[in-house]
Amino acid sequence: MAGDFLATVNLKKLDLNLLVVFDTVYATRNISRAAEQLALSQPAVSNALSRLRELLGDPLFVRARRGVEPTTRATQIAGAVREALQMIGQQLAPAELDLATYKRHFRILLADVFEPIVMPPLLRIITDRAAQVTVEVVGVFGSDFVRQIREGLLDLAVYAFPPVVQDIVSETLGESDLVLVARRGHPQIAGPLDVATWRALPHIVLVPEVRNAVNASTNIAAQRMDRREVYAVPRVGAMPPIIERTDLVGLMPRWYFREIARNFDLVSHELPAAVPNQPCCISWHAKNNADPGHVWLRETLSAAFRAHLQAGATVESIDVGRRRLSRRA
Repeated sequence: MAGDFLATVNLKKLDLNLLVVFDTVYATRNISRAAEQLALSQPAVSNALSRLRELLGDPLFVRARRGVEPTTRATQIAGAVREALQMIGQQLAPAELDLATYKRHFRILLADVFEPIVMPPLLRIITDRAAQVTVEVVGVFGSDFVRQIREGLLDLAVYAFPPVVQDIVSETLGESDLVLVARRGHPQIAGPLDVATWRALPHIVLVPEVRNAVNASTNIAAQRMDRREVYAVPRVGAMPPIIERTDLVGLMPRWYFREIARNFDLVSHELPAAVPNQPCCISWHAKNNADPGHVWLRETLSAAFRAHLQAGATVESIDVGRRRLSRRA
């Protein structure tokens, strides 16, 4: 793909920096933000685009309400340009990544439940050792992240399921089992949860666009656990303060509940029927498999999530042991 694009361009007239500018403007859809990321002035970015427009015979970008939008020609070549730049970068990059001098802006699609788990360890490394690395998190709501990964708009996605497409690589981080979360002392929950109580409780749920992206609702429906859906929100992170201050209850991953329970007076309850676990995955484009910076980012995020799961498993094992000792006493 990159070769096809380069074959159609007069390389004698092509300044590689023009492609870097194009790639950044395409990713940001904004001249000012592109200039900021490239440490250039806006006139310099505009001048570079003018030179590339003349070389390719296409406007490439047109003004839009909040910045610029790519033309059809720009969209056609964006993937090839990104691939060519990454191919050159990978060949010229040092064998080992030096975080002290490494400069890069990463864009990550991150479901909100993962953010308090994986981002603090990553950000501690960046602030302490990688002063020229920046990260931008993109929300999940309404996002076609496979297309964005293919077009180079996203470096990777940390999400609830792996996309089954040939050029996207996915690695399973772990699994999520769900718990029902309620405020402490909820008047309708007196003991272990049964289906009748589940159906009578008012539920806070995810909006359909997000809910349909995971298997939880399908699995619950398969168990014939109808629920009274009172309030729908676009992210799980909006649930805890609502649950704490009302009689609404909501589903969330057990590992996420452990993280937020320190900040909210909430308790978790086991579901009244067995629901299959939901896989948690990290996905990226195959062309980034060997990119040193990309490898570092993936490994750092994966290690942070797995460490959290392991810590939670240890805590639960200790709690189970204490309960057994208590019963024996």
